[in-house]
Amino acid sequence: MAKATIATTAAVVLLVVAASSSLLPATLATAGFVASTCKSSDNPQCVAVLGTDPRSVNATTVQELASIALDIATATARDSSSYLSTEADKHDRTDVGDALSDCVGYYGGAIDALETARESFDGGDYSEAEKQTDAAEDAGDRCEQAFTDRHLNDQSTVSDVDKRMKDRTSVAGDLIDLLWGGRRSRGCRLSRA
Repeated sequence: MAKATIATTAAVVLLVVAASSSLLPATLATAGFVASTCKSSDNPQCVAVLGTDPRSVNATTVQELASIALDIATATARDSSSYLSTEADKHDRTDVGDALSDCVGYYGGAIDALETARESFDGGDYSEAEKQTDAAEDAGDRCEQAFTDRHLNDQSTVSDVDKRMKDRTSVAGDLIDLLWGGRRSRGCRLSRA
């Protein structure tokens, strides 16, 4: 009986050691895949953006990474719209409130564009998915312009939100581009701030 317990314990220990040692190379391999794919996208924010979603470490194809990036961008647009709406309510009937209300509208449009991008992506129309992702990326610039048009110098309420949106949508667009070889991979890549 004691020999059976020792043998069982030894077998369990060997299985745990074998399992843990096989996980390490897999994790390193997937981290290498993410880094390699991001290097191909030529987007300096790619690894950081994908790192916000734990599904990225399990991705094995560019399509999976692009899909995850699209999810990240969509969630960011929704979160940003909600935040900006709350801020607009705090500044009701002021120039800042009006600019923020415009921003809410732009981010609402970005959500719609990203939902259309998802439909196109899932249908294999990567060109249209990238086009819609690019349209969503414009929300940040348009939001900042709403402040500039009103001669409001303090854009601190929106600058971080807009940068996060631009980073996430640009990564999604760049990864989608890798799937179909669109304008970005032909040397016509948009410049990123």
